[in-house]
Amino acid sequence: MLHLETFKQDWDKQFPDLSLRSTHFLIAVSGGVDSVVLAHLMHALHTNCTIAHVNFQLRGEESVRDENFVRDLAIQLNLPIQVHTCETAKYAETYKMGIQQAAREIRYAWFGALMQQIELNEHESSITNGSNKARQVVLLTAHHANDQVETVLMQFFRGTGIHGLTGIPARRTDALNIARPLLNYSKEQIKAYAISNGLSYVEDSSNEKDDYTRNYIRNKLLPQMEEIYPKLSDNILDTVHRLKEAEQIVMDTVAAFWKKGFKIKKGIPSIPITYWNKVKDNATYTWGLVKQYGFKPQQIEEIYKILAGSKGAYIASSTHRLINWGDQIQIVSNTLEKEYFTIGKELIENKEVGVQAQYGTLQFELIERLSLTNELGELAIDKDSKFAYLDAAKIEWPLLFRTWAPTDYFYPLGLGKKKKLNQFLGNLKLSPVVKSKIAVLTTHDRIIWVVGKRIDDRFKVKPSTKMILKVHFKEFH
Repeated sequence: MLHLETFKQDWDKQFPDLSLRSTHFLIAVSGGVDSVVLAHLMHALHTNCTIAHVNFQLRGEESVRDENFVRDLAIQLNLPIQVHTCETAKYAETYKMGIQQAAREIRYAWFGALMQQIELNEHESSITNGSNKARQVVLLTAHHANDQVETVLMQFFRGTGIHGLTGIPARRTDALNIARPLLNYSKEQIKAYAISNGLSYVEDSSNEKDDYTRNYIRNKLLPQMEEIYPKLSDNILDTVHRLKEAEQIVMDTVAAFWKKGFKIKKGIPSIPITYWNKVKDNATYTWGLVKQYGFKPQQIEEIYKILAGSKGAYIASSTHRLINWGDQIQIVSNTLEKEYFTIGKELIENKEVGVQAQYGTLQFELIERLSLTNELGELAIDKDSKFAYLDAAKIEWPLLFRTWAPTDYFYPLGLGKKKKLNQFLGNLKLSPVVKSKIAVLTTHDRIIWVVGKRIDDRFKVKPSTKMILKVHFKEFH
């Protein structure tokens, strides 16, 4: 049964990271029995709460009635309230979607914005009070065990993997910081709590209609199936629990597999194609890797084509690209960071070790030419392209280290004439990702070194050079 004591015990077990004392809870309250009971429970536990109600304006006077009821409830519980009124039907028409999807997008977008505002208020309050420790803000929704059963059936009928059959999670922290503390309780238990505590609530007349899939499953399908399987809901919930355990085992196995094959080549996350081909026909393994990079399950077949595709073939998600580059698949962010920082001469004079860039470290050293000259009068310098030896007298400080730009040009050592940097890099036949990461070291807008590739001929060491600037780029691997 649902009591304040059992609710508190379940809370401590489900949400050990959420303190009832140091968290600000935004409670989504529609006016129905589920959300009213949740608000009552959180109030009885003396938590810091704000009630949030959305008037979707879909049921005429009934929508107005619900809003007024929730406002009165907030007064009774002495809790602050925020109300959002929206034109849901117009939103659905404008963005060509169903009413249910439109309502979901509207309410969660508003919840997110409201949580950000509360977080800001909490932060400002903590500074004022001198604590410098603001409460985290968590959204609470009143989803319960019956919702869980309906959701699992809907997912099953639509066709889903194991994750879809685990139903509604009690806790999420990805898009929104959200918790659902009533998932362990049935509708009947929630109603019993309302009756025993004398709580009033309003009924949504649309719940009795079978216009929506969830309503049809709730009102028609489940009652018929329960005539055959009286413990249907309990059986489904037990299965959900076992599937969650099984999913964790699968996730751990899949993660271990990809960890073994994951490589960082020249700072780029990569998977050897031969390694990926070991599980090419197993969508669970592929999904276990690509879901964290914004890809959809529907893209898995196209991803397989990339594995067998030509060099340079790629597939994109909203955040990343998978690029076939020879014998590997590169995993690349769609928003590679650009770098831009200055380097003062005092760094070298103070014998600092160097500076850290996004993909490696730069080490600088000023050396007298004589100390690098061997017995034959030749310069004993490292020919590795990760080193640059430059005429220090021709360099004006500070230096600028930055990502290259399409308008850049320089005079490549040994070429004797100006060349566009884009053409120079193209001739090196670099992968698009490596090419995008190339940086340059400049002095007064003149490139002195295409880092790790070629110095500018104008800054090379000559017989007349007395002081040499040695730069070493150590790339992260």
